[in-house]
Amino acid sequence: RTGPALMPGGPKAGFDALEPIITKVSAQTDSGPCTTYIGGPGSGNYVKMVHNGIEYGDMQLIGEVYDIMKHVLKLSNEEMANIFSEWNSTELQSYLIEITSTILGKKDEFVEGGYVVDYILDKTGMKGTGRWTIQEAAERSVAAPLMAASLDARYISARKDERIKASEILKGPEVTSAEIPVHKMQMLDDLKAAL
Repeated sequence: RTGPALMPGGPKAGFDALEPIITKVSAQTDSGPCTTYIGGPGSGNYVKMVHNGIEYGDMQLIGEVYDIMKHVLKLSNEEMANIFSEWNSTELQSYLIEITSTILGKKDEFVEGGYVVDYILDKTGMKGTGRWTIQEAAERSVAAPLMAASLDARYISARKDERIKASEILKGPEVTSAEIPVHKMQMLDDLKAAL
């Protein structure tokens, strides 16, 4: 399962001429190559834009599940990796769930006992496709709340210096798990269902 999912658009005659190459370089699955002719000029870019917007939402949900697992359930990276791996053998089976498991389980080769995920800068970038998806949804009067919220989270994430300054002023509640009982298995079931 290596290679890209391709979303070609443009004149059909052009696609037909390139189709053997496009099919060969695209990711291959049991159900065939991860590509198909999308339509006329601009349609491939449009589908890819919407795909990226949806992926923003999926990644935001996964990030929020990770945050709850780490800070509320106090799970280790290895425990989280194993849970995401288990989930990847269920109805949640997907590339994003699979790589989340892989990333959470990746040990740092430079820090003994460390995990790579703990050294990743919590600051995201973006290419604009998520914003374009939300703009297009607004133009078409289509509600896209998950994608809009994930875009907002990216905007906040990108402003790391401002977040650091704000954290010196704004303090969240300090609540321990002893004060709020957490039922681990029920919460994990709820998190899985949320994804």
